Amino acid sequence: MEIIKFKKIGRSKYKVTLNQNELIIYEEVILKNNLLRKKDISLELLELIMEENRYYEIYDQSLSYIEKKMRTEKELHEYLIKKDFDELLIEDVIERLKKENLINAEKYIQAYINDKIALSKDGPFKIKRNLLDLELHEYLIDEYLSKVSTLTWQEKLNKIIDKRLNLMKNKSEYQIKNKLKEDLFNLGYDKSLIEIALNKINKNDSDSIKKEYDKAYSKYSKKYQGSLLNNQIKSYLYRKGYSIDDITSLISSNDDY
Repeated sequence: MEIIKFKKIGRSKYKVTLNQNELIIYEEVILKNNLLRKKDISLELLELIMEENRYYEIYDQSLSYIEKKMRTEKELHEYLIKKDFDELLIEDVIERLKKENLINAEKYIQAYINDKIALSKDGPFKIKRNLLDLELHEYLIDEYLSKVSTLTWQEKLNKIIDKRLNLMKNKSEYQIKNKLKEDLFNLGYDKSLIEIALNKINKNDSDSIKKEYDKAYSKYSKKYQGSLLNNQIKSYLYRKGYSIDDITSLISSNDDY
């Protein structure tokens, strides 16, 4: 087969026009097989060229995928498998990328932790779970997480709590602490750090308990009166997390009124 012309069509590939058809061939394959100087290629050479070309196609697509953001070996492997590339060629390409330091577990872990600290609410345990899901080494994850100071996690906790408190003004202190404890634990924070942060909350429940009392009164006064009504309101307010002393005092004051 005769080579008619070459036309560059991308970062590292050419459209090669033969007298019978057109092929997309990667630059490395062209140089490796000295195609720029050859006028004719045999069928055997063409088969070799196309086999080598498949390797460089995987390599090129891997580079494009990695350039968008850092990737783990697992992420890249899954990406390439979905494209139906040959498993052995994928493994060869991944090994090359690791040698070229384009896939680096330590750099990925460090960057991931830094991003999560700066850009998310995630705590250390959630960050670790996510990294383990990417099949990264636990000892490396622990090593880099251990470099993050306790003060950093405390500051993140306090920011989350301050923001949530503004959205929970009508809740009792008990409700607030219980809800925050659950949410912060799910975000991956240490229980002891959560307790320390929550112990700083000292909320005056007088306004919120009055609002809850009004809601309960409006609901139960349609069915109950006197002591039965008060018992229903007490039970409602107790479930909301208010102290029995505050509940009794409020109901007494309303009765007196």
